[in-house]
Amino acid sequence: MLMQKFKTSLRLFGTFLLRVLLGIGAAYLWIVGLAFMGRSTVGRLSDRYMDGRYDSLRDTVFFDIIYPVGWYGAWVLVGITIIWGFSQGKLDIRRWLRKRHS
Repeated sequence: MLMQKFKTSLRLFGTFLLRVLLGIGAAYLWIVGLAFMGRSTVGRLSDRYMDGRYDSLRDTVFFDIIYPVGWYGAWVLVGITIIWGFSQGKLDIRRWLRKRHS
């Protein structure tokens, strides 16, 4: 009986850890993707034309917004996966919505 409980708890912890690691990976991809978009749009114009006509774009609101959005989005993704890990897949949103709207 004790061994069965240990295996079950180890399985639940492993599933939780795997889902949190998946969320950390998704958060990393989110940050890298937003940084890539920033470099490939505004940063590319500034690097391509070295005469300085697009250098002012680097100091625009775009770069002031994209990095906080990336970090906050990453923390949201990690938070969602922690909730997903704790629920162990038992959060059935469709069932919850059916109960709420009926």
